[in-house]
Amino acid sequence: MAKRSITDPEIGLIKAMLARNMKNKDIQFYFNRQERAVNSGRITQIRDKSYGPEVPEASEREVELFLSTFKPAAIGAVVESSRPPAQETAEERARALFELRGRSGWFLKTHESEATECKEGFCLKPENRFADPLRSIAGLANNEGGFVFFGVKELPDGSLNIVGLRDEAFTLTDPAELNRCLAGSMSPVPVFSMFSLDFDGLKVGVIQIEKLDLPPIVAIKNVNNEFKEGAIYYRYVGETRTIKPGELHQIIAYREQRAIAEFSNRMSRVAMGAAATLDLDTGKVEGRVGSFMIGEELLPKIQFIREGQFAEKAGSPTLRLIGDVETGSGKATVVRDNVTSDAVIRNFLNNVEVKEPRQYFLHSAHSSREWQPVWYYLRQARLSAEEGIELMRKEDASYRSHREGVIARLTGKKSAYNVNRGKPTQLISEFSRGKIDDPVDIQSAHKIALAVQGIPESQNGIHLLRSLLLKCYDLSVGETPQHRNLRSAVFRAACRVDEILYWKKIST
Repeated sequence: MAKRSITDPEIGLIKAMLARNMKNKDIQFYFNRQERAVNSGRITQIRDKSYGPEVPEASEREVELFLSTFKPAAIGAVVESSRPPAQETAEERARALFELRGRSGWFLKTHESEATECKEGFCLKPENRFADPLRSIAGLANNEGGFVFFGVKELPDGSLNIVGLRDEAFTLTDPAELNRCLAGSMSPVPVFSMFSLDFDGLKVGVIQIEKLDLPPIVAIKNVNNEFKEGAIYYRYVGETRTIKPGELHQIIAYREQRAIAEFSNRMSRVAMGAAATLDLDTGKVEGRVGSFMIGEELLPKIQFIREGQFAEKAGSPTLRLIGDVETGSGKATVVRDNVTSDAVIRNFLNNVEVKEPRQYFLHSAHSSREWQPVWYYLRQARLSAEEGIELMRKEDASYRSHREGVIARLTGKKSAYNVNRGKPTQLISEFSRGKIDDPVDIQSAHKIALAVQGIPESQNGIHLLRSLLLKCYDLSVGETPQHRNLRSAVFRAACRVDEILYWKKIST
């Protein structure tokens, strides 16, 4: 095959831009070089999958990063059109929503919409005083995203007047604190940014919420009367409320369309020879250019693929094989086991010694799950915390933020400790008295997992909590929001047990 003039990463970006319905001439601007022209026909070939069909489409984040950091060459090639106008920043878009009305001051140009909500004050702690903004944030993310403004008061005539924030609470709030608050109250956590705007000396705090890529966000606990566990909130014009059937059906239809599109893409890759299929009954892995067999002794251990998540687009391997594939008796057999999030937590909760503890430790950098036990596997690998940090930093992570999160945990800057009020706090007291009842359903299992997240280091009977969490985890099999929320809670709870048992035993 002749060497391509356009690199694979560039092809991936072009595919993602085409998916955004960008015109060929606009895409050309970003890839034309003085020493290499990219004509419209080449972009059409990429669209028709006759050029670089095996190259995966770049993710939304990769495209946004490319566009936001793009700088044209000092001497560029001639293109058919001028550069598209620069996109407004979030700060510019937020400021443009306000206007000065003479001596009356600054006002929101219109009433609250499906993309804007206003609050007079800001208070993140205690959590119950932030319940209403939690609704707004979840509702905006489930719709099209938008802004929550703090320091804006609704007047008797319905107009929204900037009065400014009374203190520095918003300015002094670390985004990590807000992220922890969101992570403890809703799942998944939306992408957001925080900034302040100054209007003639009056400060307005702004939380910008991005549209969730795969909605919905679901509340995972009660916060006051405004934020209810299990509820799905949606932003309508002028109000945030529990979602109506029409919008919920749209979200379900969107998820179905996404699943079908991803399945079709995967099947296309199989047809082109860029991917292979695995028959879970026979162990035969078959592709366009050949096939091999997975040994019978290993096959039962990878049944997780039936219920696992394919995250190819996000860069996470679906089946990560540790070791080589050797040929014997006319068949190929995988020599070592694979690592999955399910294997990581089950082996930890069952206190199993694994053959490749380093790979179990490094799996956190390739999993879509943020919280996974690490100290347990670090100890099995006989590595110090510093050696673990060095090993993790060298890993080419699929999820860089998760890799950095592990490093923060190894340095003591981050902990799985998370106190959840209400029933979980009551359960902690019962644990300390030796009363440990098995979960009977998803709801009770979820409360137990939330309780374990907040157990103190002095807690007695920590080892007993392993088997308790395993029973909770067994109840999380399923794909409803309640099942997913339970799994997330159990993973973080397991991390809390992990750090109590093994943190102090790892040499630094």
